[in-house]
Amino acid sequence: MRNVAWASAAGPPIEAAEGPSRSFGELCARQQGAFSRSQAIAHGITDKVLARRSRVRQIQQIHRGVYAEFTGPLPWATRVWAAWLVYGPDAALTGATALQWYGVDGAAGDDRIHLALPHSHRAIQRPGILVTRHRGYETQLHGARTPPIVRLEVAALVRASADPSTSRQAALLLDVCRQRATTPERLLAELDLLTRLPARQVLRRIVLDAADGVQSFLERIYLRDVERAHALPPGRRQVRAASKDGSGVHVSYRDVEYVRYGLLVEIDGQAGHSDSASRWRDMHRDNISAISGKLTLRLGYQLVTEPCVAAAQVASALHRSGWSGTARACSPGCTAASIAV
Repeated sequence: MRNVAWASAAGPPIEAAEGPSRSFGELCARQQGAFSRSQAIAHGITDKVLARRSRVRQIQQIHRGVYAEFTGPLPWATRVWAAWLVYGPDAALTGATALQWYGVDGAAGDDRIHLALPHSHRAIQRPGILVTRHRGYETQLHGARTPPIVRLEVAALVRASADPSTSRQAALLLDVCRQRATTPERLLAELDLLTRLPARQVLRRIVLDAADGVQSFLERIYLRDVERAHALPPGRRQVRAASKDGSGVHVSYRDVEYVRYGLLVEIDGQAGHSDSASRWRDMHRDNISAISGKLTLRLGYQLVTEPCVAAAQVASALHRSGWSGTARACSPGCTAASIAV
């Protein structure tokens, strides 16, 4: 990577028209090294200078009329700015690109830069950029971000609605809530405004589950396919628990707790359980529960393929603790009711 000293491009540094004492070099730095031909010309850098610097590989062209002030691989942030410069001030980051810009973990989607335009604008697709047109575009923008970007809730819902997989839709929306990037209440409020969004009702059910305390795809499978489908008593979710030992007070959260029956259910996927510290924290939490007289059941990815077996195990544990109900068969071939005795 090789940066350009723009002070020598066309004499002394030329101040930017858009702000006091902002040189062209500072403008490029703000835009992660990307700049447009029109910006260069506004700062006194001619087409002849741009052509010469491109020829000697001091700058590189990214798109027609858009450059990077260095050569070599393009960082993701530079590609984002370059894509935005192609479409001008009316474009905004959206979808997976917006989520990644907000810093949401695991938000990266395909390699394209996702941009939104007002519905009245003509969308000409360019390589490496996915442009979508939106009704009510102006009302979806975050008011104080550069480059312009839709609100995080809009980005998450747009990204989820574009995915044909319900499981991936759930994973995304539950993740942004679990990471505290937003809340189910904000997502529901945004859904009320996005009346034309594809898969809107499916997304609403997912967000309502998040409002009930579900934080992961597996927890949603448990709620829907184990607890509700087999008429088990409703559990409380993400229950805060504190314990004290010689090293201080330890706070943890129970995935599902059947408080009346002293039964805990922990849903173990990869997230939060893949390192030694997490496993030790889980063991400590389970030991404290056992000491207090509570039984802990652990369920994992078998929930996806064997929810009836999981329902039978939970129902059996509930019966031992005094539950007098009966697990309901979720389908003609379900054996949960006959096993859970």
